[in-house]
Amino acid sequence: MTLHVLTRFSNRFGSDPELVLAGGGNTSAKDGNVMYVKGSGVSLASITAESFVAIDRSKLAAIFEKSYPESDAEREEMALRDLMDARLPGEERKRPSVETLLHGLFSQRFVLHLHPALVNGLTCSKDGAEAARRLFGESVLWIEPCKPGYILAKLCQSRMTGYKARTGQDVSVMLLENHGIFVAADSENGLDEILTHILKTIRAQIKSEPDFREQRMLAPETDIYVKRIAALYGGAAEALFNASNQAALLAKSRETAADLLLPFTPDHIVYCKAYPLFTDSPDALAAAWDGYISRYGYAPKIVIARGLGFFAVSDSAKTAETARTLFVDAIKIAVYAQSFGGTAHMPEELTEFIVNWEVESYRQKQNEG
Repeated sequence: MTLHVLTRFSNRFGSDPELVLAGGGNTSAKDGNVMYVKGSGVSLASITAESFVAIDRSKLAAIFEKSYPESDAEREEMALRDLMDARLPGEERKRPSVETLLHGLFSQRFVLHLHPALVNGLTCSKDGAEAARRLFGESVLWIEPCKPGYILAKLCQSRMTGYKARTGQDVSVMLLENHGIFVAADSENGLDEILTHILKTIRAQIKSEPDFREQRMLAPETDIYVKRIAALYGGAAEALFNASNQAALLAKSRETAADLLLPFTPDHIVYCKAYPLFTDSPDALAAAWDGYISRYGYAPKIVIARGLGFFAVSDSAKTAETARTLFVDAIKIAVYAQSFGGTAHMPEELTEFIVNWEVESYRQKQNEG
């Protein structure tokens, strides 16, 4: 019964593009000493009961009591090994969600973790924490930016313990700055009620919506860009153009594109790379491209073309489309954040940590497969 309910609401929420994009989001359910959590590389929209990973909750809780090395690489490697050891016998071929530790912190039976653009318009804004307090009071716990993995889990554990001591209640909603939202409840209906309330409350504060109507006329430079990007990328390159009015508006100049030149969330790093390439013209593309590779060591996945919009670039149509979808999500966040004091991007230290984080790299490879 527990797995049936978990699969049902995972499929339902995962099928809503306003809530879940690409491989984003994860879910879990507790049944006695067992927690079932979404496996990495599996889509919520199509996940089956067999794709959830059964975790021993007592072994999961023991991870929080251990001491790990200060080194990021050593710490995350050891914590990941302990997480894998918490899988029940027979689950060895499955890899649990990178956020399994966070799911285990909630006392409620069901947990839903999502990264909706509407919510991230708040969590990726300058006044986000203050606005959350004003809108939700003590019903929501706000978590500041933090290294993902074990460090984030320990921070959340500390804040959740403090929250209960202060309010006498278990946390049911957690907003992670530059990340997303956790919702926890003992029933599927409870998840619905809480998430609906959060989304409606934020929606009521939004002053303007992004204009995703397609441009009536495409500039002739568009085709030139596609051909030159393909030549620079090499191989079977795909360069997908976004022809929306909003994309063109933000690409008007380097200044108007500034909100999109840094990442908002880990998902944008995973699927779009950390930094888009901005270019002034097709003729300036080659030099800008070479400079980008020289600086970062890899080709860009997003090319913002002055006055036109952006191109999502990859070696397959699937990954190019995913990058385009996630960058549209970034555009939504940039627009929504204006209702909460303007945009706030991920700190550079965290960006570089995620760029090099093995677990996120694994998730990207799984979703590209």
